[in-house]
Amino acid sequence: LVYTMMFLVGFATVSFAQEANEIAKTQGATELANSKSDGDYVFILSGKTEADISAAATYYVHYFTVDFNEATQTVKIEMVENDERGRPVIMRFLSASGVRYANVDGKIISLNDFMMNYL
Repeated sequence: LVYTMMFLVGFATVSFAQEANEIAKTQGATELANSKSDGDYVFILSGKTEADISAAATYYVHYFTVDFNEATQTVKIEMVENDERGRPVIMRFLSASGVRYANVDGKIISLNDFMMNYL
């Protein structure tokens, strides 16, 4: 029983550690509302490299430009045309970058919920 409990706790810890790399941290709901109007988004993507982000961004150059600071893990997205058609493409970029969740004001939500409520 003790070994089973240690295995489950260890497995849960490893699973959570991997999940941290799958979370895009935002600057909060207020800043996301501003981003929706000005077309400039900022995300913090932990555990990513310049190569990861560049590879994912190359597919979306017609929709937005991506500037990644590897030291701070900050991704700045600037929409080419700030319209409703281009915003869902941000979700494809995040997904291609290995992101599965978004952190908005400390609350972890799925990318689908993020798109529906903040983009």
